[in-house]
Amino acid sequence: MVKLSEVKVGQEFVDVVKNITREQITKYGNASGDRNPIHMDEKFATDVAGLKGVIAHGLLWMGFVGKFLTQLVDNGKIIKWGGQFRGQVRPGDDVETKVKVTKIEGNKVSVEINQFSSTPIKVEKGGQVVKKFEAEEKGWVDEKDVKEGNIKTKEVPEGTLTYRYRLSFPGTAILELAN
Repeated sequence: MVKLSEVKVGQEFVDVVKNITREQITKYGNASGDRNPIHMDEKFATDVAGLKGVIAHGLLWMGFVGKFLTQLVDNGKIIKWGGQFRGQVRPGDDVETKVKVTKIEGNKVSVEINQFSSTPIKVEKGGQVVKKFEAEEKGWVDEKDVKEGNIKTKEVPEGTLTYRYRLSFPGTAILELAN
């Protein structure tokens, strides 16, 4: 998808996976063998683990990074990549991966990876809440999110969407790109 001759330091590439579903989480758990109940059992996640609901497997959303890097290099190679799990991804979240070029040496391209979860909270129109999402109903947003400036708004066809936008996976990679 990206050729070495087309890449510049500071250039950013973005990929968005919309609306992570419980079905995706369950399928991933069954396929990977990771059936930890914090991912698959709402009652356990809430009552035992204290999570206010199930969360997606970290390796599921990390896999979105791997898939995006693979698409970017096309006929090139991923030399190495990694990062840290910093936040949770929940059902209904969009997952946005940003890959920014930080250095180019020959055909090797260093990139910074920042993956964010976008959790819809509510939609308001004319001062009235017209739609509530699970985050609002289950209290997934806390004071820390407010203090850190993670609560955002944007206009959507139904009104003004309030959502949490939080870093879930920062990392780096070295890619070898073809010409």
